[in-house]
Amino acid sequence: MYNTCEIQTPHEMATAHIILRCKSGFEKRVIENLEKIEGVTNIHRTVGQFDILAKVEATDHESLRKIIRWKIFKSDYIESIATLMCVRKSLCVVVS
Repeated sequence: MYNTCEIQTPHEMATAHIILRCKSGFEKRVIENLEKIEGVTNIHRTVGQFDILAKVEATDHESLRKIIRWKIFKSDYIESIATLMCVRKSLCVVVS
């Protein structure tokens, strides 16, 4: 018989993907600013409703929120932002 349980380990990184809509013509400047922010690990230019997709990582969810709110969203060149917080749980299987 197999039993499963979900565990959250304290050393896992908090991760979010954010999509940004920039003021027209400022996409390059926003990307340059994102590249300077510690915790922003991937940046992609997109086509469509949003201009940029970025991955942000921090040691915990509160630090992640601070990076997004106070370092990313405070830019005068960003019109809107949507944040997708990732939920990570390790799965363990107990064999009995």
